[in-house]
Amino acid sequence: MSSSSSLASELTFMYDSDEEQEEDEIMLLACVLAGEYLEEKEKSPKFYVRERIAWEQHISELAAEGNDAFQRLYRIDYSSFLKLCSIIRPQVQANDEMSRRRTGKHSVTVELMLYCLLRWLAGGSYLDINVSAGISQAAFYHYIYKCNFRL
Repeated sequence: MSSSSSLASELTFMYDSDEEQEEDEIMLLACVLAGEYLEEKEKSPKFYVRERIAWEQHISELAAEGNDAFQRLYRIDYSSFLKLCSIIRPQVQANDEMSRRRTGKHSVTVELMLYCLLRWLAGGSYLDINVSAGISQAAFYHYIYKCNFRL
């Protein structure tokens, strides 16, 4: 007699009926499957974090294209853009510590928030803007509301 069949015969005396044994086996299987599911769920990332646009590099590239490249893209000159950023900064600045805890990255800058708003107001699609900015769709609409409300 094998050891598994002897174990099974030893355990069968504990049950009053086959129904009780079947219920216990189903519960055991459910527990094993739930444990495997939870282990797998912990391995998968909770959300996807995009690479954000490197704002300073973006500005440098626009400057290399010509003096009016920023104005053509955002329909505002760079000095006015910076003035707008300074006006809305106190109301829209994100908490850097909370952002690092949540995403592992620095918070989204006011410049990036205003970038999203201006591109959207110029007729851009959220599908393109959130990918180029490196933010989620929910974050995109949050920044649009946040900046637009402050202007």
